[in-house]
Amino acid sequence: MGNSKRKSRKGRKHPGHLPKVGTPANLEWRHRTRFNQVFGSSLWRVATIVAVILALLGLAFSFR
Repeated sequence: MGNSKRKSRKGRKHPGHLPKVGTPANLEWRHRTRFNQVFGSSLWRVATIVAVILALLGLAFSFR
């Protein structure tokens, strides 16, 4: 068996140190993390917004 310290670490994410609890940076980090958990990536957000706008325009023009 090889030594685990010799393994490549390519592709590994380094999140860095987390901010201290209760600081404004910590509150921002928590908010951003929760927002990303609920709404997903920005690509999905943009796609959802475009779909909602198109649906509203479709409804608006269907009543004309």
